[in-house]
Amino acid sequence: MMPESTDNTATPRPYLSTDLPGPAPTMDECTFWGFCARRELRFQRCGNCGRHRHPPSPICPSCRSERIDWTSAPSVAEIYSYTIVHYASHPAVQEALPYNVAILSFPGLDDVRLISNVVDVPPEEIAVGLRVELTWEGPVDGYFLPRFRRLQEGGA
Repeated sequence: MMPESTDNTATPRPYLSTDLPGPAPTMDECTFWGFCARRELRFQRCGNCGRHRHPPSPICPSCRSERIDWTSAPSVAEIYSYTIVHYASHPAVQEALPYNVAILSFPGLDDVRLISNVVDVPPEEIAVGLRVELTWEGPVDGYFLPRFRRLQEGGA
């Protein structure tokens, strides 16, 4: 069993502008965002073969089962990849430039990846392999957004 995502603190100031629209979950994503609304980061796990997956889908891509479980994500992740954004794709992010978009991986969750942001690392210090921990931002349109911050020394 994976450790529960227990960090229920919210970041003091939004990483990106609150003028950006919040999540608009599809039918398959509603449960994921419902957990996020309660500040719980969970990912789908196949009830048949046990593989974790994200984004949520109604059928396991490994065994085609429709049995779905949801497991708590560990609160510690690692930067798998990232980019630093220097040009605003929306007027609301102009003041946040440059900002990062990170792909995070989670120990013990197969090949699950989550796209998010690392909120407290300057662009020149962000790196593949950097260990980060879950924090929450929001609510934005009724949902808390999973964000990440640098793992403090002595952290999990």
